[in-house]
Amino acid sequence: MPESKIKFTGWQAVVVLVVLIGVIIARLVTFGDKKNDSTLMRKLEVELVCDYFPNEAAKLREAYDSGDAEELQNAVESVTTAKLNIESVQASSPLFDFSASKDVVVKVTYSLVDSSGTRDRKTKYYLFNHGPVRNNWRYKYETSVVSYYLNFL
Repeated sequence: MPESKIKFTGWQAVVVLVVLIGVIIARLVTFGDKKNDSTLMRKLEVELVCDYFPNEAAKLREAYDSGDAEELQNAVESVTTAKLNIESVQASSPLFDFSASKDVVVKVTYSLVDSSGTRDRKTKYYLFNHGPVRNNWRYKYETSVVSYYLNFL
């Protein structure tokens, strides 16, 4: 099979470089802070609580099964005082989607704060469908960092 090579020289290389820089700048412009969007924040809180609650329940069960009263008391105090602290919410809107309803990748950084202090700082990526009518956010699924940065369509 013959090999094909693409070479850009002179003005072609400049054009390709300008286009690439333009796409990167346009990609960075579409990232937006969504911490003030109360509708999205409520949806994120539900997803995050569903994410960490099973771990907290398992920790409580493990302490109960150990039979150690002090360990159980510490686990109960930790679980009952744990509060979700959403530190940042960034949204990556599709670059080349010009429709009204968009699939938006949301990056959320959060931590759990309990009586012993801050623990379990994590970053999650979620795909939401955003409709502009009544600021409607609909959760679809958890996604990856790659889809956050490469959200072109």
